[in-house]
Amino acid sequence: MRPAFGRVTLRPLDELTDTDWRRLQSHFRDPEIAYLNGTPPNRMPLWLLKRLLKTDTRRPDRATFGIFDERGDFIGTTELYDVRGDVATLGIIIGERTHWSAGYGPEAMHALLAYAFDALGLEVVRLETFGDNLRAQRAFRKVGFQEVDRRVDANGRIDVRMELLRERWRQLRSESAPSASGPDLAERSA
Repeated sequence: MRPAFGRVTLRPLDELTDTDWRRLQSHFRDPEIAYLNGTPPNRMPLWLLKRLLKTDTRRPDRATFGIFDERGDFIGTTELYDVRGDVATLGIIIGERTHWSAGYGPEAMHALLAYAFDALGLEVVRLETFGDNLRAQRAFRKVGFQEVDRRVDANGRIDVRMELLRERWRQLRSESAPSASGPDLAERSA
């Protein structure tokens, strides 16, 4: 399955090329991306990173995808993790700086959320981000996430917890459906 929305298509990690894997590794090594994710830059060799991520994709509580733009270029990753019953947590990294603040994150989330709510039948998708990651918060709000809590973590950073309920997702999707005379920007499947 290749969920898609707008300019992006999500592909399973099994479909990544060697070039895509090297880009993914560079995203994980980027100090700014690492800071925004609350982790140190990853220094793992590529062979080990591939092995660990591919092993993770076999877990029943996880669905991980590469994000590809309209030209078919790998630009990041997104996933549902801690899938338990009808609840999951969303994670996303747009690693290509040329694609930051250009709407690719919300489009990738739309594709992943359609998969979460329609294909998996989830009721709630949650996420956490840091209070100083305003760009991410704007993107999350753009697709319908609402803030439910803020807490200070052990390192003094503010954790912002957000969630999106399936009913809200469906309501927002029906409100934003293109009119019969308007352009067809609705979801597509690749």
